[in-house]
Amino acid sequence: MNRIALALLAATALTAASARADTRVSFGFSIGAPAYRPAPPPAVVYAPAPQVVYAPPAPAGYWKDVVVKTWVPERTYVRHNRWGRPERVCEPGYFTYTTNRVWVPVDTHCAPPPAYSYGWGRR
Repeated sequence: MNRIALALLAATALTAASARADTRVSFGFSIGAPAYRPAPPPAVVYAPAPQVVYAPPAPAGYWKDVVVKTWVPERTYVRHNRWGRPERVCEPGYFTYTTNRVWVPVDTHCAPPPAYSYGWGRR
């Protein structure tokens, strides 16, 4: 009798614990063959051939940073001093430096062909 009561008490405890979390009960066995279905074959979609577009060649050359020296002339302006009186101030001229990026083209059309008689291509 004790074994039956103990089994009934354990089953009630497991059912109560699972009833709190979820009301569904599942058992770990199944009857019948497994429900296996093979994957469907992949759909074959033929896309049109890509178009070949030839871009014009990039111009030969390189970027170069050029420092430009610029003269800023003197200027005269009027400012007010601490007593409110106007006074004329002359700011002298000075040089300022700026850096400009310039594209330097390289002419490749005038280059002579390599001299094959001096060892080019005899390797």
